[in-house]
Amino acid sequence: MNAYYVHDRIEAQKEFAHQAAIQREQWIDRRAQEIIDLFPKEPLLNRSLFLPQEACYALMGDKAQEAYNDFISACAYSRAEKEWQQQEPCPF
Repeated sequence: MNAYYVHDRIEAQKEFAHQAAIQREQWIDRRAQEIIDLFPKEPLLNRSLFLPQEACYALMGDKAQEAYNDFISACAYSRAEKEWQQQEPCPF
């Protein structure tokens, strides 16, 4: 009987850890999407007065858009993970 109880506790702990991981990923995904929405949709909209005209031409095109999206996503997910770690209580 005791073996079943231990087995049930182990299974409950695994399920709890799995649900916690899912909630963490969902929170990070939502927060990263909020951060992504703060950025302009086109890379050319990030130009400034200090950026030379030749550099602005590099921000045009499909590959530039793809690289811009990858960059923004990486930055947003990195920030969201840091925010998650800051809000998560320390286990010690």
